[in-house]
Amino acid sequence: MKKNMFLVVFLFAFLLVPISAFAEGSLGEFNFDQKKSSHPLDKVNSKGEVIKYEDYSKKSIDLINETDSFKGSGELNPIFVGDLLEIDFQELIPPRINDDNRKREITPFVIIGPDGRAMVNDTTMFPFSAITYITLEWADGSRGTCTGTLIGRDRVLTNGHCVVNAQTQRGIVSATVHPGVSESTAWFGAYNAIDYFVTSNWINTGSISEDYAVLVLAQSNGRHAGDRAGFAGIRQVNNILNQNIGIFGYPGDLIREDEAINQYGMRGNVTNEDSQIAYYTIDTSPGQSGSAMLNTNNQVIGVHSSGYTDRDNNPLFNGGPKMNNFMFEFVSSAIN
Repeated sequence: MKKNMFLVVFLFAFLLVPISAFAEGSLGEFNFDQKKSSHPLDKVNSKGEVIKYEDYSKKSIDLINETDSFKGSGELNPIFVGDLLEIDFQELIPPRINDDNRKREITPFVIIGPDGRAMVNDTTMFPFSAITYITLEWADGSRGTCTGTLIGRDRVLTNGHCVVNAQTQRGIVSATVHPGVSESTAWFGAYNAIDYFVTSNWINTGSISEDYAVLVLAQSNGRHAGDRAGFAGIRQVNNILNQNIGIFGYPGDLIREDEAINQYGMRGNVTNEDSQIAYYTIDTSPGQSGSAMLNTNNQVIGVHSSGYTDRDNNPLFNGGPKMNNFMFEFVSSAIN
């Protein structure tokens, strides 16, 4: 990355949707006391409770650098979610970003050149079955959508900004996860979130390097989401420059064009990186916040977060935190 390049960074904040078809129940009120956190990677749950980094670090992941994938039983439990299209999309003001003190602006999407995204025709097949459409609600009644990926029987990886607004330090009050949606049908059912985990540094700074979160899901009809739809393993990585990755999710712009909720994505190479963030020219748009970076073995090696433009708002590239040892420790501990 050229040092003299002026970059504008923005979060692909999820799209606000004024709808009523959300999960019953609540995650409760998020109350975070910064004084109780002593490490940037302390794990904070949906109640604001702090799990110390030293208490979970290397406890359950000693000597491993990846977790197993599971393709799922394929058992279908279809639910029509077309009523989610009866919406008036609005842009959400994103949390603050403290990345190199770069100026922040919001733009609708970052498409680099011709749009290379393609619709996934069969979302009942792994790994597309494990890519989830997430509906969210905040305490003030605002609602929105993100993308996530099943990484365990009842765990979903997404963005931190999909569950906690780092500017207001307020969390979501409810979320529903729909694996493998296409043709406005959630083929494997719907699952309510009962908890989530983010890092204390995300809450305090809104830094892209910690823009990740793990949702915990309740069962539906006696079954876990991952048992039906499968889940992707996560893999710790260091240098992934020029490696091929895929990013799949639920982009709001194409969903509006289709007038149906469908999954889209594309593959491309990592074009730049630092120790925490991977950059690429894979096309994305709002609604794809939280989409996994999938390697050629369909393992999760990072999570899409943001887009970058120059002074004139010309798109340059997209990016998000990669699964370095710190992110791997955090996410692995949240799975167990």
